[in-house]
Amino acid sequence: MITLDEYVGPWANSPDWTDERRANAHALLLPATWALEKIMREAGIVFRDNPATGSGISGQTFGGFRPQSCPIGAPHSNHKEGLAVDRYDPAGEIDAWCMSNQHELERCGIWIEHPSATLHWSHWQCVSPKSGRRVFLP
Repeated sequence: MITLDEYVGPWANSPDWTDERRANAHALLLPATWALEKIMREAGIVFRDNPATGSGISGQTFGGFRPQSCPIGAPHSNHKEGLAVDRYDPAGEIDAWCMSNQHELERCGIWIEHPSATLHWSHWQCVSPKSGRRVFLP
């Protein structure tokens, strides 16, 4: 399970890691991801740690919280508001399970980017995209 410290990563002292964004991650995003991960683990899905981050967060430094200065994502994107995380998924097993079990995503309050747009990671967010689709294209 991803911790709040793992989620914020190297940005804990960033002025962008505000009380509101910390609360978003702590009270909304992480509980939703923990609930889904629990269901997935019980179904046999293995969550691997990313060697680059030492946790289940994908990428080098921008798979969890992103400061506003991050070149990846629009200003106030869900990552930059503490509402999204990229899960390390090198073989696509997490995304494949999510696509086959969208009712569990709904039950846990998670929306994902379509796996065709997230090779080697699985994007999870706890707010609906504008389309309202459980699985969406960015």
